[in-house]
Amino acid sequence: MFAQWTAPSTDKIKESMESLLQFLQATAQISGAHTVDFYTKEVWKTHVAVSPESVLSIFSQQQQSHYEHREAPDISRIFSPTTNQLVNLESFVEAAQYNSLMNLGLCTPIEEIFETFASQRANKLDEMKTDQFMNDKKSHEVVIMSQFVEALANVYGVKQVIDLGAGKGYLSSYLSMRYDLKVYGIDSSHTNTDGANKRNRKLKKYWQVYKTDARTTSKAKKFDQKKEALLPKNSCQDVNADQDISRQTSSDIRCTRLSNSESCMDDDSSQYTDSTKWPSNEESNEAVENTEADNSSDSAVSFLDILPAGAVEVSSMSQGVSKVLSEQEKEQRKMENIKAKNLPETYVYSPLTSYVTADTELHDIITDLEESIMVGLHTCGDLAPNTLRIFTSKPEMKAVCSVGCCYHFLSEEFDHLEEERMKESWGFPMSQHLKERCWHIGRNARMSACLALERVAVGQGLPTESLFYRAVLQVICKEVYGITQRSYSLVPQSKNILKIDQRVGKIFSKSASFTDYVRKSLKKFGQDDSRLSDEDIMGYYQKFEMRRNELEAFNRLKVFLAPCIEALILLDRLSYLREQENITWSGLVKLFDPVKSPRCYAVVSLKQP
Repeated sequence: MFAQWTAPSTDKIKESMESLLQFLQATAQISGAHTVDFYTKEVWKTHVAVSPESVLSIFSQQQQSHYEHREAPDISRIFSPTTNQLVNLESFVEAAQYNSLMNLGLCTPIEEIFETFASQRANKLDEMKTDQFMNDKKSHEVVIMSQFVEALANVYGVKQVIDLGAGKGYLSSYLSMRYDLKVYGIDSSHTNTDGANKRNRKLKKYWQVYKTDARTTSKAKKFDQKKEALLPKNSCQDVNADQDISRQTSSDIRCTRLSNSESCMDDDSSQYTDSTKWPSNEESNEAVENTEADNSSDSAVSFLDILPAGAVEVSSMSQGVSKVLSEQEKEQRKMENIKAKNLPETYVYSPLTSYVTADTELHDIITDLEESIMVGLHTCGDLAPNTLRIFTSKPEMKAVCSVGCCYHFLSEEFDHLEEERMKESWGFPMSQHLKERCWHIGRNARMSACLALERVAVGQGLPTESLFYRAVLQVICKEVYGITQRSYSLVPQSKNILKIDQRVGKIFSKSASFTDYVRKSLKKFGQDDSRLSDEDIMGYYQKFEMRRNELEAFNRLKVFLAPCIEALILLDRLSYLREQENITWSGLVKLFDPVKSPRCYAVVSLKQP
């Protein structure tokens, strides 16, 4: 079966990696520049010889056209041989697009994989709507990845799934309830595990609903529609808790209770899935605010539409229920709810707290470990490569589907900034091919890899205002307070340099103005902000306001490079898997819509069934 899937040859992977290495080495001065130092180090004048307007213009034009150039572009024309400044913008863009993962032609289409799973086609249209208890982004990821993992479990005939970096358990709970899989969700955070346990108790009584045959629920749905069902097709909206409930219909009451209850959502429904520290609009919203009605498919089963009676205990609506449901239907739903409540709590899935490394012995965490599928949905930093190492070293793991994120948290074996850290398993590189070359990317470039080109192209994901604030703040730190070096506590700093931790954090979102932002930041740095008047602070703002477009344009250049750096990281992981002897098939699969989920590529590897 696996032999039917398109996958690049090992030679093709190495050839593409060589092309990437040449391009990334040539453009390292851009990807490795930190925007915090943009004005203090005159980054634009030093590295770019074209106008900011031309960069912003070509970025807009390129996002409207599809790249079809298949020959390797000449990167020698991009930079001036004398000044090393970027002089040929068109060649830069052309080379960046050529070296992106999709244009290298190294991905296996997910449609091709699903075509080989006959049962997958039968179930695809029967998926439940999850947007009632997950935000749109998380719902998109969980549904697609669950389909893929369930299909793999069927191939191997296994019922156990190990979810590393499970977080709050969205993927784990959906896999267990929708596909009746035994899932262990492992996360290093006690907070996440505790939240998952609370969610587990809430979801326990609903598990019968998820096992309901799609045909039966479809009939039930049609029956309810004929009898003016309790729940409207549109999703629940935010409600005012002080509103007069007596004037609401039974439908409104039930919808209100479900919107504000803890059932089927965590205390904090926003997800930390994007790779950078920058805020994302969709990640900062509550899950219930993202539930738009989707009536395009009548066969889709809404989560709320098929809840058994009693799942939500609202005494004030009991009278309304009796008007709609027949006595026989009420009794049937009541019995289903009683059975679900009496099931053991661990039936849904088991959240476990443990810090996982490449050397972790799973038998110490999971006592009944058996043949399993290993998954990871947006596993952070080194956890993604360690997931692959565990997969290759444990015979019980039959397949792995890993989607990593947070590349800036990867440890690098050959980065001189980390040379004093003692590690046996580094996040990058994994493959012998790159180890032999002692290749390293660098933290700033890995930060650039976290940018999302597709999302930026539609006006999301790049907070230029906060970046501008931070860059101007750095000028103030240097000129007024003599702070010339940022410290991230990676290695001991020289005694001759003022050591200070200049990570601002989330001060921007809590500041009313630039003046407020600067004063709060200086206090966090332990500096006396009274040395500056409000007029002094605004003077710095106005001085650099005219050059704000330079910062914006430079970040657009880094956005172009993001897919190339990510491609190198993922190809390194794929190359590592190809170097193992016990692997039957390995490939990269684009699982998600990159606008909804920027980290959309899964590293998939399979052993002999």
